[in-house]
Amino acid sequence: MARLSGPFIPAIEGRSAARRLRIVGAAGADLERRTITVLHVGDRPEDTFLIGRLVGALPGFAAALVAAGTREAALSALSRQRFDIVLCDFWMAGHTTLSLIDEIKATADVPVILTSALDNDDIELIGRRAGADGLLTKSDLAVSTLDRVFSTLLARRPAPRRDAASMLRALMQSLHAAGLALRSEVSEDRAEHREFRRRALARSIADLDAASRTGAGVQRIDAIPFFVDAVRKQDERAAGGVRFLAPSLPLPIETSPTLYADLVEGFLAEAGDAAAAGGKATVSLRAASGRLGATIRASGGEATAGDAEARAAADERRRLVESLALACGGRVAFATATGHVLDLPLRLGHPFV
Repeated sequence: MARLSGPFIPAIEGRSAARRLRIVGAAGADLERRTITVLHVGDRPEDTFLIGRLVGALPGFAAALVAAGTREAALSALSRQRFDIVLCDFWMAGHTTLSLIDEIKATADVPVILTSALDNDDIELIGRRAGADGLLTKSDLAVSTLDRVFSTLLARRPAPRRDAASMLRALMQSLHAAGLALRSEVSEDRAEHREFRRRALARSIADLDAASRTGAGVQRIDAIPFFVDAVRKQDERAAGGVRFLAPSLPLPIETSPTLYADLVEGFLAEAGDAAAAGGKATVSLRAASGRLGATIRASGGEATAGDAEARAAADERRRLVESLALACGGRVAFATATGHVLDLPLRLGHPFV
């Protein structure tokens, strides 16, 4: 099944005024098909060929396909003509395309579907937070799937909003820029490079503050069920191996439910990684001095290296979890002497010190 749930796909309210698929004669098969233009961004010719065949066979759309094999070609195509939808590979030229999604969104008001050979929760989580409108694994690519996705996404386009999601997209873009600067191969740390890093990080902090305090909808919720659900999900993923004793009493926390849910899910993926590698992972919670602490202790088993795309997805997940922890007023530390550690304030108004 294609991953089509949650905030990736906007809700369809009511029926469209014009039917997209209509039989016009008792003996005929003429169909009313909506004309659209699709941009495929990817550097594997076999993928472009397959998507071209599928797009050309869509029953509900008369679709034209434009292919872009590089970032520059994609942005150039978007600047020259209007597209109805973009299919963008997660992995291209040895790098993820999350920063390219930001550039596409900044260039054109167009839905972006992320495609990947990987079928894991990391891609879904980071893709959604990076601003993608949906995710399709390449094993799910079929005429019926694309026709359903296109019909859903193109039925109604909501007006752009300056909400937490858009703020976090800006945040991810600035964090990516800061990461590129910090990983720069330039040997001399010239003044302009230091200033670039300073401005990028300052912009990230400002976006975090705005998203967490004004746009993310802070509420008073019970912190425990989010951990229970995330542990259950990781335990099922690894077919056992994740241990967690849930507290019997509720633990109120004031935070953004959407940011907090993704934070807990991303953090608990570390437990699933350990268990999936044949080891055991123990998740523990503590509450003291107005703070919530969560720890993942792993034992036995060695994490599988995986291919470059899988490793990049895991790295992006960790960077996203660090950003979400800051947005919720706390911090996260991976692979410490006591394990992976998450620390959050129970009230968002009390910043981390």
